[in-house]
Amino acid sequence: MTRRAIARMLAWAFLPPVVRRGGADPGDLRRERRYRADAQVLVLSLPILRRSGVGGGNVVWREWRDPAGLVRLLEFTGYSSPERAAGLNRLGFIRETCHGDDDATRESNYFGVMTASAEESAEEARKALHSNATEAAYTAIQGRIAGGQVETATAHFMGPARLSADRRTELWARAEQALSTAPKKPPEFRASGPIPAPFLHALADALRTPGRGESQYVYSGRLYRLWVRRAADPKAAGFFHEKGVIGASAGVVRVSGKVRREAGGKETEFRVWIEEGAVQPVPLRIDFQPKSYLRLVFEAEV
Repeated sequence: MTRRAIARMLAWAFLPPVVRRGGADPGDLRRERRYRADAQVLVLSLPILRRSGVGGGNVVWREWRDPAGLVRLLEFTGYSSPERAAGLNRLGFIRETCHGDDDATRESNYFGVMTASAEESAEEARKALHSNATEAAYTAIQGRIAGGQVETATAHFMGPARLSADRRTELWARAEQALSTAPKKPPEFRASGPIPAPFLHALADALRTPGRGESQYVYSGRLYRLWVRRAADPKAAGFFHEKGVIGASAGVVRVSGKVRREAGGKETEFRVWIEEGAVQPVPLRIDFQPKSYLRLVFEAEV
């Protein structure tokens, strides 16, 4: 997966990091966590500028059972705050839903929207600051994996540049309208067995299963490989204890990951920190580099 594809995977609800059961179904388990986004500008991989609170994010992990079996929904959102990011408006959102039994996935669906930012250098990014435009370009994607088949559609459209909760609803509607006329494209790989789930679900399974160091996933009709390695991080545990994000006796695990397209290409690396032994290991911290000149860290808030 390219850095740009990872960036696509970065809001609707910004709720405290709690586990709660919602609705009438006692089997409906939901966990949400909100984040503060910090940024570093890099030159030759060295940070030359740091700024805290340039935006935020949100993760949702929900599981419930319907008559057909287990359903798991995962959402990941990242966004900039123009007043803290020199006027820059950026948004990325991805939602995945998988239906299946505890040990097998029958159907996966995903939907994503992101600002179509074309900047590939710090100088190009600087020119994009303090824009007065009322509309911005977006890219939307949707995919379905079921019955040994993979379908994907992408679309480009214009939407509101500045986003409130109400305008996000408008943005999703425009994305769905654009996708409704987009052609479905076939997968770029030939499956030799069960087709893997999308990225967020592959990562969630890797985070929840200590022995799983390598797996595959599908995104945009392409097959990728995911590697993770885990290590206890007592320093991070102390930090999150002090902030009150986790309990005083909880441990923290740092998960270093990398992804690469199976057909070949550059590896992309990332890191997440999770609470040790959590049933739903929603990250405490997310660290990745969406651009060669930009590093983002999403830090959990209480």
